[in-house]
Order: sequence, then structure tokens, then C-alpha cells
Amino acid sequence: MVIVSIAAGYFSERVARSIELAQQSRQNTRAIIDMAGTKAEILYRLGTVSLTEYGAGRGNTAIALDNRPYYGFGKTIIRLQDTRGLLNLNLTEDSRMQRFLGLLEIPAEQRGPMIDTLRDFIDEDKLHRLNGAEDDEYRAQGLPPPPNRNLVTPWESKRIIGWRNAPELWKNGRLVELTTTSFSVGINPNTAPADVLATLPGVTEEFAQAIIARRQLSPITQEGQIVEITSTPLNLGLGTGIIAIPSDTIRITQSTQGVPWALQYIIKLTPNDKDAPWQTDYYSRVSLDRRDETKADIQELPARSSALPDKMPNFLFGG
Repeated sequence: MVIVSIAAGYFSERVARSIELAQQSRQNTRAIIDMAGTKAEILYRLGTVSLTEYGAGRGNTAIALDNRPYYGFGKTIIRLQDTRGLLNLNLTEDSRMQRFLGLLEIPAEQRGPMIDTLRDFIDEDKLHRLNGAEDDEYRAQGLPPPPNRNLVTPWESKRIIGWRNAPELWKNGRLVELTTTSFSVGINPNTAPADVLATLPGVTEEFAQAIIARRQLSPITQEGQIVEITSTPLNLGLGTGIIAIPSDTIRITQSTQGVPWALQYIIKLTPNDKDAPWQTDYYSRVSLDRRDETKADIQELPARSSALPDKMPNFLFGG
């Protein structure tokens, strides 16, 4: 009887564990289906609405492109970030890059050499800047040589001498969160986070927060509205002008309950392409964003229009 009781308990535990694993697998499958459905909905929106100073769309039905979270299908959370609101590692001039590295708490004496190594890494020649690094320095450290082309993703900057060993850049994923390598010129004050706004001439961290508060009332459409806040002309350099309309490149980040990672990808809108209205620059799995958000902070995706419901029927996505 004792042996029978032990065997029964063992098999009972195994059955309970199998049921638990099956339920978890079902939840994970449902979560992945919801992520796919949310992605399909977002791609449809981006392919069928205009990009405006409000985001994707206009007015109350616009999806904001400032990386705020929205609920998609099921328990999916999705964020859309206009790359014109980020700091471009390939195009940003040295003065803004200096301020940016300072905001990321890089010591002042390291910023100049880090900018030089970045420039040597991406320029087409093999000329050596004063504090830069070319093939010899990389070989000496057992590293692949610089590709001498623009960065393809922000993560690629981790290959750069001086950048790869700077923990301040990689803490909480700040560098990747705030930068882009897409070809988008100018800066969109309606979609830029505070740390990117604070790289502009005359814009302190306090002014950056004031700009964000101002754009929440109505979109900023011209440089003069920022000057009203800072009381200082921006004196922006070439390619750094204020452009209130989003670029044609959007960074999308999706996460969902039951999946221990977030999916991040770059969508480039190509409405005139004969093959597709968009293309994907790259996909990547990234660590989950540990923001201190509550459910009250996350809104549902706006309806496609006032005539359509907030959510599409589940049968369209296999539910």
C-alpha cells in the first residue's frame, strides 16, 4: 500500500506538472498570436494614414509616435517611436554629441576621444583622427576593424573602441533607447524624449521638460515656439532643423505577458514602392523595458476612425 501510495503521488504530481506546462504553452502561443495581430494592425495603420504633427493620423484618432505605450490585442503593449525624435549616431554634429554624452554621464575628458573613434569607425577613409582609432588599434585589442560605413543599428556602436567599455552608455539600455541609425534628418520636437531635446543649443533639462509639457497641449510646429520657452535662439546646424512631421522610419517595440523579451523592429514606409508600402530594416529581441508604469498609464490604441470600434474582431487573427 505504501508503494502504491508513493507511485500514485508521483504520477499525480507529474500529471499536474504536465497540465501546468500545457496551460503555460497555450498562454505563450496566445501571446505570440496577439503580438502578430497587433503588428498587423499597426502596419495597416502606418500604410493607410498620413503622418502629421500629431503622429500617425490626426487629432483624436492619431497614434502618438513618442514611444508612449499602448495596449494592442490581448495583453500586448506596443510603442512607436519616430526616428526623427532620436539622436542620429551617423549624422549628429559634434557639439550635440558632446552634450548627449554628458547627459549619459560620460566624463568630460572621455567625450572628445569617443566622438573621434565614432567618426573613424563610420567614415569611408582610413585617416586617423587625433584621438580616433583605425585598423591598427582594433587589431591590437583583438577586435574586428572598423567597417568604414554608417552604423546599421545602434547596437553596432558597442564595437567602437571607447564605447564598448563605457558602462554609462549601456546602463538600462539608455543609448539604444535614445538613438537611431536610420537616415532621418532634423529633429521632431513632438516625438523627441527629454534627453534628446536637451542636446539642442540653449535647451536645458528643465526646458526640455517644459517643451514636452507644451506639446501635450498641442503639437509644436515651428522653432519659434521652442524659443518662447528657452528665450534663446537655437542656432541649429545643417541637417538639425526643427521638422514637426515624423520621418518615414518608425521604431516599433512590442512586449506581452508570458513572453520574457520584447521584439523591436524598424519599419521604413515606402508608399511609392511597387512591391510593398513598407520595408523592415531590422528585427531584434531586446530586454524587457522595466518602466514604472501602471495600467492606468497605458491607453488602448485609438480607433481607426470614429466610425470603427477600438478593437478589431478576434476572428481576424485566429481568436
